[in-house]
Order: sequence, then C-alpha cells, then structure tokens
Amino acid sequence: MLQEEGLGGPQSLADALRLYQLATEEGLASAQNRLAALYDFGRGVVQDYSEAATLYRLAAAQGHVEAQFNLATMYANGQGVSRNYVQAHMWFDLAASEATGERRDLAVRRRDAIAARLTADELTEAQRLAAAFTPR
Repeated sequence: MLQEEGLGGPQSLADALRLYQLATEEGLASAQNRLAALYDFGRGVVQDYSEAATLYRLAAAQGHVEAQFNLATMYANGQGVSRNYVQAHMWFDLAASEATGERRDLAVRRRDAIAARLTADELTEAQRLAAAFTPR
C-alpha cells in the first residue's frame, strides 16, 4: 500500500502491483483485496471486473470485511459475476456484522435494500449462508 500511495518512496503502481501479486500468492487477504481494487478500478492494470471479483472472493472468504463489502457490491451490480441478490445480501450481512461506524451503517443500508428485492425463501437462504459462514 505504501508504494501505491507514494509513501516511502516514489509512487509506483507497477511496484505495488508486483508486491500485491506476491503477497496474494501467499494468501494474504489484505493484499488480495488491494489487488482486487486495482483491477476493479483499472489502476495500473486493465480494468477487469472478473479478476477483481475473484480476488475479492479470496479475501472475503478469509473474513476480510472490506473485501466482503466489495464482493457484495459486485454481486449487487452484476460486475465480474452474474447479478445475485442472495449472495449480495449474504456478503453485506457478513460485512455489517464485523464493520464499525459509517462502513457498518452503509453495509446495513445496502443489505436492507437488497432484502427488499428478495423473496422470503431467498432472504432465508441468504441469512442461512451468512450464519453458516466460517472464515478460511
């Protein structure tokens, strides 16, 4: 993150990308999330929502709250994944359960907005998936 933000030396997205890729290969959730964000927004790489979703999913599965929020957003918008409101609700619910402050409030609002789009059975399934979630 220091290289990406220009701290500790000249800003170099190429250096940040290389470091995030190495850390991602080691399974570091924060690096997976940062690398996903680069792909999500096309910073230093060609924008690739599918790759971003894959990387967010790796970090989210480890319990990384920001990645859970970002993955939920991708499911809600159908970016890089097929639109899936059950998955969006599940990931927003998980993010809301661990986030604090404004980020938690935003996750709750988005989760509740998604809930309005779900049938009772879909909502039950989303809640079941969230309750069954165990970080890897």
